[in-house]
Amino acid sequence: MKKWMLPLLAGLMLLLAACGETRDAQPTAAGDAQPADGEKEVWQLSIVQPPERLDYEEGETFDPTGVVIQAQLRDGSVLEDVPYEGIIVDDPLTRTSLYAKFVYGGKTAEQKINVTLIGNRDEYSVANTEELADSALRGKTIYWLGSSVTVGASAGGESMSDFIAKKYGAVCIKEAVSGTTLADVNGESYVERLDAYLASPDRAEQVDAFVCQLSTNDKGFPDHFGTVTGDDVRDASAFDRTTTFGAMEYIIATARETWDCPIYFYTNPPMGDENYGTMVDALEQIAAKWDVGIIDLYRDEAFNDLTDEERDLYMSDSIHPTKAGYREWWLPKFEEALLEAAG
Repeated sequence: MKKWMLPLLAGLMLLLAACGETRDAQPTAAGDAQPADGEKEVWQLSIVQPPERLDYEEGETFDPTGVVIQAQLRDGSVLEDVPYEGIIVDDPLTRTSLYAKFVYGGKTAEQKINVTLIGNRDEYSVANTEELADSALRGKTIYWLGSSVTVGASAGGESMSDFIAKKYGAVCIKEAVSGTTLADVNGESYVERLDAYLASPDRAEQVDAFVCQLSTNDKGFPDHFGTVTGDDVRDASAFDRTTTFGAMEYIIATARETWDCPIYFYTNPPMGDENYGTMVDALEQIAAKWDVGIIDLYRDEAFNDLTDEERDLYMSDSIHPTKAGYREWWLPKFEEALLEAAG
């Protein structure tokens, strides 16, 4: 090898060595060493401070102001007050909007929100219902037997019984529990509650009208519908309380024997359910047999002739009314029947 090449080779070797040192040794500040794969991945997201506003009315837009989000990483470290990358929420809010979901690092944190239906505004409430100075129902006792529709489950616990009590000064006994059936199949039925009330020392000695809901819950158990008995079967003990139709007859026979007052069953508006239609058919047979009244919200075509806007205002779903639905739509039907009964 020629002597002039030796210094050139030596220089190249020194240059390569320096480059290798630069690539392999990169000094960092304390704590800045790059983590292993996955250590900085978000493991859990949580809301440590909720938004300032959680209560809305349908049609409004969700406001995240005030929310504080915390991210816990897989390496155990925590990132405080992270800037969320997005919000998953209906815009505008609807009656089915239950949560706003905040997104960061591929994870979400849910914040429950409360969306009030327009039909449940305070202006439609019992408190804002005018009380009549004089009424044929004032001081009259009305017994209401039912489930969620009688409870007022989608109207803050206010139903037609509460509006009747406020407007007319009636004494309304509301014996209603959501999710229960007419048929006594699980110990939580209409007949079980009626029997318990009658055995109570607080039972009313006299009732001026008895109103029973044709339960929408029974429609889910058509095998328990049973049959309508013959005209000669009248004794309460003769009816099969474990069937829907037997329970209806038992309730009528028991209420009549106990209070001998006007008795009404009321139906829901149509909900597109064939089984409920079968129940309405049977109710009409039973009502004819026992000479009891039907407050008919099912077959009344004029009553059910609503615009889409009215239906949205009056109903929270296909079964349960809002406060506006009870007061503005249903109440006149009950007023008509009960005022007639009061003479």
